[in-house]
Amino acid sequence: CPQKASKTIPSYKLLIDKEVDMIFVPYASAEVLKLAKKAGVKLEFYPIAAEALVFITPAANEAENISMQQIRDIYLNYGITNWSKLGGPNYKLVPICRNPDSGSQSQMDNLILENRPMHAKIEKNHVELTMEGMLEQVAFYHTGGLSGRQTKSYALGYTLYTYLKNIGEITGIDRELKMLAFEGIVPNEDTIANGTYPLADAYYAVIRSELPKDHSARTIITWLKDDAGRAMLENLNYIIIDN
Repeated sequence: CPQKASKTIPSYKLLIDKEVDMIFVPYASAEVLKLAKKAGVKLEFYPIAAEALVFITPAANEAENISMQQIRDIYLNYGITNWSKLGGPNYKLVPICRNPDSGSQSQMDNLILENRPMHAKIEKNHVELTMEGMLEQVAFYHTGGLSGRQTKSYALGYTLYTYLKNIGEITGIDRELKMLAFEGIVPNEDTIANGTYPLADAYYAVIRSELPKDHSARTIITWLKDDAGRAMLENLNYIIIDN
């Protein structure tokens, strides 16, 4: 058993390589599914808690909503460079992205980019390597960093809803940020749990199909779907999926 947690894609690799028997992760990217197929491994996915990809910007930004067409134009084409196009101020739009092995990037690839390559300029200049770093970059990019000189710009980034809420309770960073509505639907516990928020998905317990029916991993999955397991997940601030 690993002594510390891995990022999303490394966790899938551990499972495919049979170094672990179960992982808890967002849904697999196309890259992971190819790795599993190449290794002759069939994966089973069991949704255990609701989750969602959310787009974030500084709280002071007047923009409130973003559409699928707009977010694709930004990250695939670098086609929108000013917040005025999204109902915000006449400020430069600075898109931040995550590294390829992160859970939020897997969701971005699956739900938004459909595994098409992100614009090279964004990947080259604005990659953030940690989830917490993404929140800080988006919240404070316009303050000028080490120079301290305020700029007429606001950053755009993305993260996972549950992570933002949990880290916000610890650091207060969520007060510096705004979650944008997506296609007119505001992300919150209700819209994510019932699936009306368009970018709602889940955290999955993932195992290899070869595991026998009496394997302990399968027992844990059954428990997570029972009342006791759901109560435990709720106590950990995960969103319970509406039945």
